[in-house]
Amino acid sequence: MQGADRNGDDDARDSEEAAPSLAEYVYQELSQWIREGRYNPGDRIREATVSKELGVSRTPVREALRRLQSERRVTIEPQRGAVVAELDRHEVVELYQLRQHLEGIAARFAAQHASPAEIAEMQDILKRSENASADLKVLNQINWEFHNALYSAAHNRFLLRSIAAISDEMALLKGTKYIPEDRPASLHREHQRILDAIIARDPDQADCAAQDHIENALRVHLRVGRSQ
Repeated sequence: MQGADRNGDDDARDSEEAAPSLAEYVYQELSQWIREGRYNPGDRIREATVSKELGVSRTPVREALRRLQSERRVTIEPQRGAVVAELDRHEVVELYQLRQHLEGIAARFAAQHASPAEIAEMQDILKRSENASADLKVLNQINWEFHNALYSAAHNRFLLRSIAAISDEMALLKGTKYIPEDRPASLHREHQRILDAIIARDPDQADCAAQDHIENALRVHLRVGRSQ
């Protein structure tokens, strides 16, 4: 009877933990871990590890993984289980093409609407990037800060939603520990060109500079990918 009671308790706990709120919690945590690079494309996500770390049973973990699978951010592979999805070359190009246009729109709007304080924030970020080393983590952080400042300066909530919608897919771009020697300097120049156009209140030039920047980022990504 005691064993039956324990099984009943376990079933009740699983039923409670499978509630949408808990499954949603696990889903959000896993999504954030993928965005942050804690789980990279090709990495295995172990149910037991996630369950232990988040203090839940495996039931909501499975539900969260199924949801990520339906969004094509996770694949379920035989003998391996859940694995963070990897984009093929065609998908990478498609994703960058979409981002290219969204960045252009963001820069265009920023040239029209950025406040003096927002421009000053972007200037401060670029000053720090002048002395940035080729440390990939530092460069990624500066790049992230600049683009987020750009999005905020665009003052368009619908644009922000569109950019947020592709952020999860951007996290599926295979990372690298290598960066071309000339990339830190070219990255700074590209950001400076965008900011100069914003300061000049030139939407067309800002749009063009931002699109060129993302096109160059795609070239670098594909070149680095071939060399690995």
